[in-house]
Amino acid sequence: MSRSDKDRRRNAKEIGDITAQLSDSKFVNGFGSMGGEEFFSYLNISDGLRRSGGEEWRKWNSKIKTDLLKLQNDDGTWVGHHCITGHVAVTSAAVLTLLAERQPMAPSLQQRSAGG
Repeated sequence: MSRSDKDRRRNAKEIGDITAQLSDSKFVNGFGSMGGEEFFSYLNISDGLRRSGGEEWRKWNSKIKTDLLKLQNDDGTWVGHHCITGHVAVTSAAVLTLLAERQPMAPSLQQRSAGG
């Protein structure tokens, strides 16, 4: 919904509605049942918020990193408990989410993210 400034303006209401739900732990935590798809959602949310930058990105990034570390297995992996359950796929999504702030972005996105 937000690959460009034009898209962000056109979808501002929907983006705002979704962003507002990020403070709802039931929305973020899969309504009590952590499947692997939640981990892929975290990755997608991190990617989108990072592109937008600002306070919502900073709050999300800090919280999701803390939450992901609590979900890590003793052997260092992550796993979903339904649907997508594989250690490799879920661990990959978790690691990419933890490293989202380190992924390269196009120059125009770097300026927007740094400036808020």
